Amino acid sequence: MAADFYQFGSQMRSFLSGLLQAAPGGPPSPGGVAPARAADWGPRIDISRLQDAYHPQDVQPFSVPAGAIDNLALSATDTFLIPGRGEFSVKLDGYFRVAREDPTTDDWATAQVFVNLVDMNLVGNHPDLGKLTVRLNPDVVSPGQTFGPALTMGPGGRSAPAACRIGAGALFESSDLGLTLFNKEPILLMNDAIEAIPPVEDPNGTAHLYRLPLYDRANPDAKPIAYLTSLSYTVGNYVTEAEAAAYSVR
Repeated sequence: MAADFYQFGSQMRSFLSGLLQAAPGGPPSPGGVAPARAADWGPRIDISRLQDAYHPQDVQPFSVPAGAIDNLALSATDTFLIPGRGEFSVKLDGYFRVAREDPTTDDWATAQVFVNLVDMNLVGNHPDLGKLTVRLNPDVVSPGQTFGPALTMGPGGRSAPAACRIGAGALFESSDLGLTLFNKEPILLMNDAIEAIPPVEDPNGTAHLYRLPLYDRANPDAKPIAYLTSLSYTVGNYVTEAEAAAYSVR
C-alpha cells in the first residue's frame, strides 16, 4: 500500500509543485522582490514596510484594503494516513500570520493581492498520535494570491465572491511518533468564495490533496512516513497582540 501511494505521489509532484510558479511573461514579483527560488513555490514578500494588524479591526466585505500583516485565529481538521496504522483525524486550533501586499487595484472585481504565510502554530491532541503541533516550515516560502471574481455581480445583485489560494509548507510534530514530518509539495489551501480580505469568520477553506506524502525531516530522502489525505480549515477573526505572541511560542 505504501509503495502504491508513493508512486502516485511521485507522478503528481511535478504537476502540483508547478502550480504556484509564475508563468513566463506573467506579472512581476510583488513588491519588486527578485523571483523566488524554485523551492520557494512563489515570490517572497518584503514585510519590512508592512504593519501588523491585531484585534480589533473593521473588515468590510467586498472592499480591498491596503497591505498589512494579519494575525488571525485559525482552526483546522487534518486527516492523516499512516501505512500499517490506519487513518486519523485531528482537530487543531491556533493562529496564523499572513503578510498581504498592497492590492494591484482598489476595485474588488479586478484586484489581485499577493500574500505570504509568515507564521503558523496549531495544536491538537489525538489518543493515538498524542499532541500534534503544526507549524510553518521556515525552509520554504509559502505564497498565495487572491483573484477578483470571474463575474462582477453575484445572486441578488450583490458583488460576487473572489477566490484565494495559498501553497503552504508545514511541519507536523507528533509526540507519539517522535518525528517531525514535512511536505515536499505545497499544501494547496483553497477558498473559492471569499467575501472579504482577509476572509475573517470564514469556515469554507479546504485543501486540494491527492494523498500528499509527508517525510521525516531527519531523513528527508527516505520514503514517506505518512500521507495527508484531507484538510479543512476555518479562518477566525483577528487575535490580540498578546494572543499572537502566546501562540507563536507555544
